[in-house]
Amino acid sequence: MIKSILVATDASPAANRALSLAIEMAVKYAASLDIIYVVRDMQLPTKLLKMAEIEDVADARGDVLMYVADQVLSDASARAKKSGVTQVRTHVGKGDPAGAVIGHAKRRKSDIVILGTRGLSRTEGMLLGSVSRKVVNLCKVNCLIVR
Repeated sequence: MIKSILVATDASPAANRALSLAIEMAVKYAASLDIIYVVRDMQLPTKLLKMAEIEDVADARGDVLMYVADQVLSDASARAKKSGVTQVRTHVGKGDPAGAVIGHAKRRKSDIVILGTRGLSRTEGMLLGSVSRKVVNLCKVNCLIVR
Protein backbone atom coordinates (compact mmCIF):
# COMPACT_ATOMS: atom_id res chain seq x y z
CA MET A 1 0.00 0.00 0.00
CA ILE A 2 1.29 3.45 -0.89
CA LYS A 3 0.70 5.94 1.90
CA SER A 4 3.54 8.41 1.40
CA ILE A 5 4.93 9.64 -1.93
CA LEU A 6 8.03 11.76 -2.43
CA VAL A 7 8.43 13.54 -5.76
CA ALA A 8 11.50 15.55 -6.70
CA THR A 9 11.10 18.50 -8.99
CA ASP A 10 13.28 21.05 -10.72
CA ALA A 11 10.45 22.31 -12.97
CA SER A 12 11.95 20.59 -16.02
CA PRO A 13 9.60 18.84 -18.46
CA ALA A 14 10.51 15.39 -17.10
CA ALA A 15 10.07 16.58 -13.51
CA ASN A 16 6.67 18.04 -14.41
CA ARG A 17 5.61 14.67 -15.84
CA ALA A 18 6.86 13.01 -12.65
CA LEU A 19 4.85 15.49 -10.58
CA SER A 20 1.72 14.76 -12.62
CA LEU A 21 2.10 11.02 -12.03
CA ALA A 22 2.82 11.54 -8.32
CA ILE A 23 -0.32 13.67 -8.00
CA GLU A 24 -2.39 11.05 -9.81
CA MET A 25 -1.05 8.31 -7.51
CA ALA A 26 -1.57 10.42 -4.37
CA VAL A 27 -5.21 10.97 -5.32
CA LYS A 28 -5.77 7.31 -6.23
CA TYR A 29 -4.23 5.95 -3.03
CA ALA A 30 -5.22 8.84 -0.72
CA ALA A 31 -1.51 9.18 0.02
CA SER A 32 0.39 12.13 1.39
CA LEU A 33 2.61 13.92 -1.11
CA ASP A 34 5.99 15.41 -0.26
CA ILE A 35 7.48 17.62 -2.97
CA ILE A 36 11.19 18.41 -2.79
CA TYR A 37 13.26 20.93 -4.72
CA VAL A 38 17.01 20.82 -4.18
CA VAL A 39 19.22 23.89 -4.38
CA ARG A 40 22.56 22.61 -5.66
CA ASP A 41 25.86 23.58 -4.11
CA MET A 42 27.84 25.67 -6.50
CA GLN A 43 31.50 24.76 -6.65
CA LEU A 44 33.51 27.95 -7.09
CA PRO A 45 37.23 28.60 -6.75
CA THR A 46 38.21 29.92 -3.32
CA LYS A 47 39.20 33.33 -4.74
CA LEU A 48 35.74 33.81 -6.25
CA LEU A 49 34.03 32.71 -3.03
CA LYS A 50 36.05 35.28 -1.07
CA MET A 51 35.16 37.94 -3.63
CA ALA A 52 31.48 36.99 -3.38
CA GLU A 53 31.61 37.37 0.40
CA ILE A 54 33.18 40.79 0.12
CA GLU A 55 30.63 41.96 -2.43
CA ASP A 56 27.62 40.34 -0.73
CA VAL A 57 27.05 38.39 -3.94
CA ALA A 58 26.75 35.15 -2.00
CA ASP A 59 23.69 36.44 -0.15
CA ALA A 60 22.08 37.73 -3.35
CA ARG A 61 22.70 34.39 -5.09
CA GLY A 62 21.20 32.53 -2.15
CA ASP A 63 18.16 34.80 -2.16
CA VAL A 64 17.59 34.20 -5.86
CA LEU A 65 17.95 30.43 -5.48
CA MET A 66 15.51 30.36 -2.57
CA TYR A 67 13.05 32.53 -4.49
CA VAL A 68 13.16 30.07 -7.41
CA ALA A 69 12.73 27.13 -5.01
CA ASP A 70 9.73 28.79 -3.36
CA GLN A 71 8.10 29.52 -6.72
CA VAL A 72 8.62 25.98 -8.05
CA LEU A 73 7.29 24.43 -4.85
CA SER A 74 4.36 26.83 -4.62
CA ASP A 75 3.30 26.00 -8.18
CA ALA A 76 3.71 22.26 -7.60
CA SER A 77 1.76 22.37 -4.35
CA ALA A 78 -1.06 24.35 -5.98
CA ARG A 79 -1.27 21.78 -8.80
CA ALA A 80 -1.49 18.94 -6.28
CA LYS A 81 -4.16 20.62 -4.15
CA LYS A 82 -6.20 21.59 -7.21
CA SER A 83 -6.15 17.93 -8.29
CA GLY A 84 -7.46 16.75 -4.93
CA VAL A 85 -4.37 15.80 -2.92
CA THR A 86 -5.26 16.56 0.68
CA GLN A 87 -1.86 16.16 2.35
CA VAL A 88 0.87 18.14 0.58
CA ARG A 89 4.18 19.18 2.12
CA THR A 90 6.96 21.05 0.36
CA HIS A 91 10.64 20.93 1.19
CA VAL A 92 13.81 22.66 0.04
CA GLY A 93 16.90 20.48 0.08
CA LYS A 94 20.44 21.75 -0.27
CA GLY A 95 23.57 20.24 -1.76
CA ASP A 96 23.77 17.11 -3.83
CA PRO A 97 20.30 16.55 -5.33
CA ALA A 98 20.43 12.76 -5.20
CA GLY A 99 21.72 12.73 -1.63
CA ALA A 100 19.05 15.20 -0.54
CA VAL A 101 16.27 13.14 -2.13
CA ILE A 102 17.57 9.87 -0.65
CA GLY A 103 17.96 11.41 2.81
CA HIS A 104 14.49 12.93 2.70
CA ALA A 105 12.91 9.65 1.61
CA LYS A 106 14.57 7.90 4.54
CA ARG A 107 13.62 10.56 7.12
CA ARG A 108 9.99 10.77 5.97
CA LYS A 109 9.70 7.00 5.51
CA SER A 110 8.38 7.47 1.99
CA ASP A 111 6.86 4.43 0.31
CA ILE A 112 7.95 5.53 -3.15
CA VAL A 113 10.16 8.17 -4.74
CA ILE A 114 9.12 9.54 -8.12
CA LEU A 115 11.43 11.64 -10.26
CA GLY A 116 12.02 12.52 -13.86
CA THR A 117 14.96 11.69 -16.05
CA ARG A 118 16.82 14.01 -18.35
CA GLY A 119 16.79 11.58 -21.25
CA LEU A 120 20.53 11.65 -21.87
CA SER A 121 21.99 9.61 -24.68
CA ARG A 122 23.62 6.35 -23.68
CA THR A 123 27.14 7.80 -23.93
CA GLU A 124 26.31 10.97 -22.00
CA GLY A 125 24.53 8.96 -19.33
CA MET A 126 27.52 6.66 -18.87
CA LEU A 127 29.97 9.55 -18.68
CA LEU A 128 28.00 12.02 -16.60
CA GLY A 129 25.68 9.89 -14.54
CA SER A 130 22.46 11.50 -13.39
CA VAL A 131 20.45 12.31 -10.32
CA SER A 132 17.82 9.71 -11.18
CA ARG A 133 20.44 7.00 -11.72
CA LYS A 134 22.09 7.77 -8.37
CA VAL A 135 18.77 7.80 -6.53
CA VAL A 136 17.72 4.46 -8.04
CA ASN A 137 21.07 2.87 -7.22
CA LEU A 138 21.40 4.13 -3.65
CA CYS A 139 17.88 4.66 -2.31
CA LYS A 140 16.40 1.93 -0.09
CA VAL A 141 12.88 2.97 -1.13
CA ASN A 142 11.04 1.93 -4.29
CA CYS A 143 11.72 4.41 -7.10
CA LEU A 144 9.76 5.29 -10.21
CA ILE A 145 11.53 7.16 -12.99
CA VAL A 146 9.37 9.10 -15.42
CA ARG A 147 10.59 9.87 -18.94
